[in-house]
Amino acid sequence: MKKNINLYKFNELGSTNDYLERNHRNYEEFDVICAKNQTHGRARRQNNWVSMEGMAIFSFFLEERENWEIEDYLKLPLIAGLATIRGLGGIENLEYKFKWTNDVYLENKKLCGILMEKTDNVYIVGIGINVNNILPEKLKNKAISLTQATNKKYKIDEIVKNIVSEFQILCENLRNGSWEEILKEINEINYLKNKKIELKFGNEKVLGIAQDINENGEIEVLVKKDEAGKGEIKSFSIGEVFEKIVF
Repeated sequence: MKKNINLYKFNELGSTNDYLERNHRNYEEFDVICAKNQTHGRARRQNNWVSMEGMAIFSFFLEERENWEIEDYLKLPLIAGLATIRGLGGIENLEYKFKWTNDVYLENKKLCGILMEKTDNVYIVGIGINVNNILPEKLKNKAISLTQATNKKYKIDEIVKNIVSEFQILCENLRNGSWEEILKEINEINYLKNKKIELKFGNEKVLGIAQDINENGEIEVLVKKDEAGKGEIKSFSIGEVFEKIVF
């Protein structure tokens, strides 16, 4: 059953995820912590997240579910990505793409980043979306905002509520056994499909052609066995993906 979405707004926080990690017991599931600015925003693998006014910067949490397996929780970053795209699509119908495992792209540029973390018995979802902000010149080839794509301004609260509402719906669908349908929708907007990529995990890296995301939420990559051999499909559950530019 969908829960009403309450927004708690702050002018400035170090990180909305960090705030919820410390204070989630004071809030209910799907309550949303929003910040106009983050001073210590974080991305995956402890990278910094550049924050600026005009972005949608928010976090909420999901409590552990009865009868969910660990495999279900591993799908949450994908659920969050699809929820973000569905929520944005309800505001502005553009060709959003999901980049495994935690980014949303528009016009081949990064629009949104997602950070999923677990603390105690809750899963915290942190989302940062370029909405009304103008990206600096040094990022114009890598990132984009909604307002830069459309020359319009948006109500950030409406976007946030749309996304959290869609996340609730998708979690319920997952609980009801609809993962196959969810995954099909994700693969229809799979940004990496058929792109040449380099995937790094730890001190290792793999070169290949990205394929679909499989039923376990892993990215499949077509890699060569050797110079003369045929390619084989390998699956990866973790890793940082870089596109390889082919001229």
